[in-house]
Amino acid sequence: MYKYLFALTTGIAIGYGYGWHDAQEHDQAVAERVIERIGTAVRERMGNTVDPQPGTGGK
Repeated sequence: MYKYLFALTTGIAIGYGYGWHDAQEHDQAVAERVIERIGTAVRERMGNTVDPQPGTGGK
């Protein structure tokens, strides 16, 4: 039982320390930066054009 509590408190302490250090360096939270990075990657692969070949005219 004590091993689990020790592992839990150690993980919380490491996570808190990482979060504190990250918050001092960045204005956005980690989750916001990850979502922005994923959105940018997907946006680059997806196109908004219905007909990507210019001049076909629907023929």
